[in-house]
Amino acid sequence: MREGGGRQNLEQKRNDFDLLQRVLVVFSGVGRDGEMRTGEPGGAFVAGGGTEREEQRAELAMPGPEALAKIRADIDRYNLERPGVARAAILRTVLYMGGWAAVCVLIFWLAQRQGAASNVLGYILAGVLISGYFIYDLSQSAHKAYQQSLRDRLLPALFGFVDGVIYRHGHKPRQLERMPGNDFVSRTKTTHGDMLAGTFDGLDFTLGETELAIGSGKNRTVSFKGVIVYINQEEGFPGQLLAAKRPNRFAKTLRDLFSSSLLLPVQSGDPQIDASHEFRTDNLEAAKARLPDLAKALDYLGDVWRDDVVRIAIQHKDSFLLVPSNKDFFELPSIHTPLDFDRHVQPMIRDLVAMLATARLVSKI
Repeated sequence: MREGGGRQNLEQKRNDFDLLQRVLVVFSGVGRDGEMRTGEPGGAFVAGGGTEREEQRAELAMPGPEALAKIRADIDRYNLERPGVARAAILRTVLYMGGWAAVCVLIFWLAQRQGAASNVLGYILAGVLISGYFIYDLSQSAHKAYQQSLRDRLLPALFGFVDGVIYRHGHKPRQLERMPGNDFVSRTKTTHGDMLAGTFDGLDFTLGETELAIGSGKNRTVSFKGVIVYINQEEGFPGQLLAAKRPNRFAKTLRDLFSSSLLLPVQSGDPQIDASHEFRTDNLEAAKARLPDLAKALDYLGDVWRDDVVRIAIQHKDSFLLVPSNKDFFELPSIHTPLDFDRHVQPMIRDLVAMLATARLVSKI
């Protein structure tokens, strides 16, 4: 009886896994074959014909009519404020830069009256140009502060369909402290952009735009740039299982010489995935049971998120999904451009939904 139940649970897990892949195809717009797919926002699947369960999943994947109405109302309020703020920003820039130009003309006039040498005038010119940069930046500071205060107020409203939504900028999620170290992705410095956290369709998540780098100055190398998603693993894993970007031979040799890691390499069995990823674990037996699903997920996600290699770390109940991207996922237009739902907001919502569908896929590995 238990054996039959185990087979049924395994089959259910595979069905859920395939279903989530189809959800991701619709909301990311890209299929495994690289062709674009189309879907109706908040509606049933267009690709592949849909079961009732798939239609329900698609409806859950986009905010409902009430949430959309609230989002549009917040956009309307923003657009009412925007023209006045835009005019104030232009006026502030004109006053600051006009004052700077007047002072520069006065300085040059005085220098010439005093018969300043050409090299002195050169130093004055350099100082004027440098000061102009800082004056312009100062003229934009209030404008930038307003834009960020707007994001602090507007983005949680736009993502109000996420239960308990939290938005912050430049904040390090506390969950990142538990992310595996250099065995997973090398970094000595971390830069954080926008962060969003909450619960969507029963999935607790923390999602943040993050850049990880090694070194500084001319020796600085970016090891990862994109979005890091933290989620809870449904079944957990007795140890660590890492799917990292495969290092080149030189980097791997250096790491093996100086690393004290106890993680062991393991193959997924998929030659294409093993060529792009390095799998390491401290529990070989448990890892072998998870690797087929992990390789399947990486193969699929690699077709959807193509900027670089997608990385996944599973550590007990913690899962970390690293999606490489140069895109600003929460970008709003400048204060001089009216905010439009179809052009600016809906793509942002669809990107978030696609990312969360990806995270749900990972949580079931």
